[in-house]
Amino acid sequence: MSAAITPTIGDPRPGYGLRVRKDGNKALAVADADCPCGQFSRAATGDVEVESLVIGYGRHRRDQCSIPEIRAAAARQYAALQQTLSKRRK
Repeated sequence: MSAAITPTIGDPRPGYGLRVRKDGNKALAVADADCPCGQFSRAATGDVEVESLVIGYGRHRRDQCSIPEIRAAAARQYAALQQTLSKRRK
């Protein structure tokens, strides 16, 4: 019997968001993301694919989501991230 590696968010009580899991340096990374707008629901397995999923989910929330509250929250998070990154460079 073969089971899928991709997780479900908040199982047994599903919800929305991004979940990434990697147990140790040599373990396989898995992630899934689900947006309340219904336009972004994906899963990924492997380091490169998970990184791509995380970036895509952030961009979707910030630029493409049809729910204004989610776009606003993502814009605030992105601005805080940019501020943190610019402080590290100084």
